[in-house]
Amino acid sequence: MKRRLAAEWEPAIGVMVAWPPVIPHTLFVELAKDTTLHILISDASVEAGARKTLGRWGIDQDAVRFVVVPQGEDCGWPRDWGPHALFTEDGGFAMVGPTYLYSTPFCNIGHDVPLFCADDEPHPLDDFEGDGLDDKAAEAIAKGLGYDFVKAPFAFTGGNVLNDGVNSIISTEVLTFENRYIGIEKEDYFSQVAKLTGMTNYTILSDYEDFSLNHIDCLAKPLDDRRILVLRYPADHPHHQLVEDIVNKELASAINSYGQPWEIVRMDTNYIHREGAVAAYANSLILNKTIYVPQYSIDQDRIALEQWREAMPGYVVKGFEYKLADEPDSPNERGIYEYIGWDPGDVLHCRTRAIWDPEMLYVRASRPFGPVFSDQSYRVDATVIAYSGKALKGAPELFWRESEKSDWAKIEMTPSATHEVWFADIPACVSGTSVEYYVSAADESGRSECAPRVAPDGFYSYIVQ
Repeated sequence: MKRRLAAEWEPAIGVMVAWPPVIPHTLFVELAKDTTLHILISDASVEAGARKTLGRWGIDQDAVRFVVVPQGEDCGWPRDWGPHALFTEDGGFAMVGPTYLYSTPFCNIGHDVPLFCADDEPHPLDDFEGDGLDDKAAEAIAKGLGYDFVKAPFAFTGGNVLNDGVNSIISTEVLTFENRYIGIEKEDYFSQVAKLTGMTNYTILSDYEDFSLNHIDCLAKPLDDRRILVLRYPADHPHHQLVEDIVNKELASAINSYGQPWEIVRMDTNYIHREGAVAAYANSLILNKTIYVPQYSIDQDRIALEQWREAMPGYVVKGFEYKLADEPDSPNERGIYEYIGWDPGDVLHCRTRAIWDPEMLYVRASRPFGPVFSDQSYRVDATVIAYSGKALKGAPELFWRESEKSDWAKIEMTPSATHEVWFADIPACVSGTSVEYYVSAADESGRSECAPRVAPDGFYSYIVQ
């Protein structure tokens, strides 16, 4: 097994959100329908009142679990200070808490710029007077859920640490500034990350906005281990060309975990309520087979949902507005938002964080890097790991078909000489044929998974040359 962090789209058993609410009540309701809500509270005495509110919203109390954690000034952003899911070489599981001493600093564009406190006006980070509570919250979550905990000795701010679950991590440059501020230079940071996570393919992109968090999750998001979605700013935006240069010069030259260029998927955005700010549709949550997308009451919202569905076929895509005036209970209790609840750099992804299944059945399937010709079959390799420790229920299966056909052919996969890797061959097809396929597996714990996870509604494909 490989030491690695879980990717966002991998099997999750719940999602964590803070209380008092910093997401719309409609999102609470949907998350409770789709998974188990782990609500983070400061004290057990808060639970009774929260349950009454959730009851008024029609939420099934059996879908809710409360976890007591220290609540600092960034308590609403479990994405940033919250725990990463780490799987170890022996199949073990632990939660990794980042060092989070100085809140989430702002910076301007540039390759050697100072950090500022995350306030409306620039204040040097040296002036930060935090209580340190958020730095302790990840460990409290791990202990509250009964998981092992590892404290990372470096800043590893979750909204700026996106990964593919294999060997790649993507961040913007401000994260290296955060670490430099606490005495960890860039190469030392990379070395420490690799040692702790087992992931060595680290891509650092330039920061893209003036006086901003500059977190990667407001600009881009890996969709799987081959593709990454990136926002396209309006043509008249002052940072339009900067973003295009990041995409066309930096990201285009980056490689994925397989040594190949990333496939870049673009998503259009447009202006929202704040001058110069754009809708951060990339700051969406992928949780199991659903994608939760922020909406801003602009025409671009509908297009964003359509582009999400096009990029992620088979997933359920749901949009959520957050108008504080429409909230039935406790809107903006901390007083940090304006009339609209979604800020451009602080959106749905920032305020949620999955709790990944520590005993997940992990299934990953290969895809062609180059053309598949008519005189050759295509070998599909599948990595299958039952983190439950239970045996697989038979061999994984490869399903395939020509796109114009409705029925799937099934092939039992064969174990390879490489532990955890199975293979099967899709037969040669005539030139011009569009081939669709997916892999399915099950284990004795009762778990079953596919690659892609939404199969057969979503699948991989190639066109025979």
